[in-house]
Amino acid sequence: MKLLENVPLFKQLEIINRLAFFKEFTLAERQVLLESFGHLYLVQQERHAFKRFEKDNRLYIVLSGEFLIFKQDAAHDLGKVGPGEFLGEGAFITNRERSTSAQALKDSIILAIAPDALTRLPNVIREKIKDKLIEGMSHRIAKLNAFIEGVTD
Repeated sequence: MKLLENVPLFKQLEIINRLAFFKEFTLAERQVLLESFGHLYLVQQERHAFKRFEKDNRLYIVLSGEFLIFKQDAAHDLGKVGPGEFLGEGAFITNRERSTSAQALKDSIILAIAPDALTRLPNVIREKIKDKLIEGMSHRIAKLNAFIEGVTD
């Protein structure tokens, strides 16, 4: 991963303004998040955002591109994650090592948020991030339930 340090704020805002994840955030809240608490990274195609068993516990929000999520190897994937979705929520929430790997299927840009940064965010922004995580995890559980029901029928 390569830290993107010289992306103008207006360009960063232009990217996140298109994503459903940030729909409930005001422009000022988006700006605070980008300026003070998040870091943008470029993950080149076939490179990893993180690997299974790593100690990195940052949350990643996909701004562009797509990632393959897998446990053992890419041939046995668990799914794909695209713009507006997030990666690494398990390690972020539990402060444990990564349980999966995330590999970029194409050049991708992600916003990284460290757990300690989350605690320093203004309450309104922190709560909106938590709400989006709960909503996204709930959606993933529903997809898994549908998959399991389809397999067992």
